[in-house]
Amino acid sequence: MIRYYIVLFLLVTINLKSQTTIITGNAQDQADKLVRVIVYDDLFSGLEKTIVSSSTDQFGDFAFKIDIDHSQFAFLALELDKGQFYLSPGSSFRFEIPLDTNLNKGSVFDRLPLSFELFADDGGLQTSIEEFNIKYNNFVYNNVNRIYRTKDNSVVNNFIDQINENYSNDRSTYFYNYVNYTLASLKWLSRIKSNQEILGEYFINKNVLYHNIQYCEFFKEFFKSYFNSEKVFRYEDLIPVLNQSKSITPLIELISRDTLLSKDSRIVELASMLIMSRYYYDRNVNKRSVIKKLTEISVNSSFSENRLIAANYIRVLTSLESGTKAPNFDLRDASGNNVSLKNYEGKFVLLAFVDNDCQMCEYHMNLINDLKNQLGFDVISIVSGTANDELIEFAGDRNYNWPIVSIDNDILLLEDYKVKVFPTYIFINPDGTIAYVHLPMPEESMELYIKRFMNNYNAKMN
Repeated sequence: MIRYYIVLFLLVTINLKSQTTIITGNAQDQADKLVRVIVYDDLFSGLEKTIVSSSTDQFGDFAFKIDIDHSQFAFLALELDKGQFYLSPGSSFRFEIPLDTNLNKGSVFDRLPLSFELFADDGGLQTSIEEFNIKYNNFVYNNVNRIYRTKDNSVVNNFIDQINENYSNDRSTYFYNYVNYTLASLKWLSRIKSNQEILGEYFINKNVLYHNIQYCEFFKEFFKSYFNSEKVFRYEDLIPVLNQSKSITPLIELISRDTLLSKDSRIVELASMLIMSRYYYDRNVNKRSVIKKLTEISVNSSFSENRLIAANYIRVLTSLESGTKAPNFDLRDASGNNVSLKNYEGKFVLLAFVDNDCQMCEYHMNLINDLKNQLGFDVISIVSGTANDELIEFAGDRNYNWPIVSIDNDILLLEDYKVKVFPTYIFINPDGTIAYVHLPMPEESMELYIKRFMNNYNAKMN
């Protein structure tokens, strides 16, 4: 029996043909709840995708069959709560989810990971990873000063030797690579290996382990600082390249100033995407130029995996950006009337995401009603769960003439709009596109923001 809560270091690849994996489980006293298995579409952009979903039956039971061809890091999600595990081909998993672990309320930042007891018939892969993670995390925790602040590497080298000896007989390529790149990260952090040594030994002209999360996490962390520390180029060199050319070629040439990197076009292309994603929100960077470069990679790259990553970066970076299409919804108010965002085309709309425990909501409704009457936009209050009678009565007594709808079974709408705290306010343009997400509170500067967005939109239309 293995209990999983938070796993700090993760895993991925076994090269196998597609095999059927069986997942069963029970969520105690959680009937008719959404259950999903979620994976990363790629480990560089971090775009998540649901590969299978269902609802628990009247007893809280659920079951899936999935055909997969490689091991990968995954989440089991009950409603919006997610817990980590490692999905592998031809294995079987049994999850037992106790009732008291799914009572998260309020801010998503305060939520705990979904915890469960996991019974895994996977050849011992998850047990090996968990045991290694415990050893590694304990070592780092107990030796922080020796790792980062001294020049004596004997402690780190002894630990590495011990780990290599302990797991020398493990037959899993997936686990071997997982351990190998965890230890590579340790060698880099402790400065046992220089940047150039790490680059040559672990990345250049080596297999890119697209499905191994430890490889990918180390890759991203390493290249976050590599170009600055090695002085490959300056910020003043990079920004014009990102802004002035639609082609990816000048950026590739800039990165390829590094002698080692110039030997591996696949790695250079991956590094270029990391750079673009990192500087996308820089105030001096033209976002459209970045997206055009990513689009070029997504269409023309010689590497299919890189084409997918580039396309996913575009989705991640532009999600809920101003001017992108707002996710639609069809919800019902307390009277059973259907409320759809599509029905508000031609109108500015303020979406107010609240929950039943929102202490500020009634106060905010007073302020929002004044702004609504003053500026002429519509409002939809979207309640997480089922709208309570007190909130509906409060709005009715004051003649607040806008719908109050319940999310009910459309719980994923909170994910679609990336709602992490209540209340959250999002402003929608008349053409159904996003004007702005996560507006300031009504008692702060919401009025100024809404005026600006309405004026800007109307100016474009005239």
